[in-house]
Amino acid sequence: MTKRFLLLALAGALASDAQTLSFKQREIGALGNERIAGFAIAGRKLATWGDRVRWWNLPDGKSARPGPRGPFAEGATILDVNGDGQLDLVVNESAAPRALVWLEAPKWTRHVIDTGVDTADVIPGELFGRRGILLVQRRAQVRFYEIPPHSVDRWPVTEIYSFYTPSDQGGLALADIDGDGRPDILCGNYWIRSPESFELPWRLFAIELWNEQPHSAMLRLALLGPGELVAMQREMPEGRLARFEKPADPKQLWVEHRITDSLAFNEARSLDAADLDGDGRPDVIIGEKGGAARLIAFLNRGMGQFEAHVIANHVAADHIRAIGLEGHGRPDLLTIGKGVISWWKNLTR
Repeated sequence: MTKRFLLLALAGALASDAQTLSFKQREIGALGNERIAGFAIAGRKLATWGDRVRWWNLPDGKSARPGPRGPFAEGATILDVNGDGQLDLVVNESAAPRALVWLEAPKWTRHVIDTGVDTADVIPGELFGRRGILLVQRRAQVRFYEIPPHSVDRWPVTEIYSFYTPSDQGGLALADIDGDGRPDILCGNYWIRSPESFELPWRLFAIELWNEQPHSAMLRLALLGPGELVAMQREMPEGRLARFEKPADPKQLWVEHRITDSLAFNEARSLDAADLDGDGRPDVIIGEKGGAARLIAFLNRGMGQFEAHVIANHVAADHIRAIGLEGHGRPDLLTIGKGVISWWKNLTR
């Protein structure tokens, strides 16, 4: 088989499984002028926070009794802090003294974890059998707060790594990058390698060098697979969106592939990855805040090729998430923005 014939055959195979995306939008929650700074999903429960805390059922959008009033910052997460089987909320208060607190379900009793915290990125995590949360403090430092034996006490904090770079750092995820069985940390431009025990220092390695401006490394991150990462600049007027391949030696810079050079973004703010069309390959979804405020899917056609599909205009999605609840085999989308929470039923077949 000639090289030309092989390429034509591959192109034909890719075209044959290409599908046109189809979604039906349904508004499930009206927000009015309420500010939503962040959100988290666990099962059929959606938590939002900003001006106040609120819980929603998915996908019908029925809202439970509102929780405490804020203002709250973007960085927060949900987890069962005290092991009672109920989801609690760890959230960063915006007003001085910038307390990091956990709100205990079901009455949302407030417990202080620490003060002087300013974070836009928080995720639950377990390091060496220690349960807690990871966060990025002041866009410059990764911290781990461990849940103490008595969860109402102040939580011990461990400084994982402090960045000394030209750009703020944002975006946070856990993954075993070097295959040693221990979770490493991805943050901004870097991955931080786990030591062999909790007391030893972590080591920093660059994935890429997006640091030209103060907000260049404020990213959204999504894992496509064990050796693939998608990164999007979330605070740049026309941010970059790229796929990074992990090299054989992950301590070296990763190989960058722009997902698109022909489509300019206008204040892209949100990112997720999921197989929207059922072809077994993870696709990339982004939401814009400015311009046409598009909701865009990049369908993964394999061999590093992505095909752009504008799902809708005028969405202005600050937050998006691909989520499968209705059992039809392909994930739906949840968007939060422009005064409304919307459920986008995936009709692609």
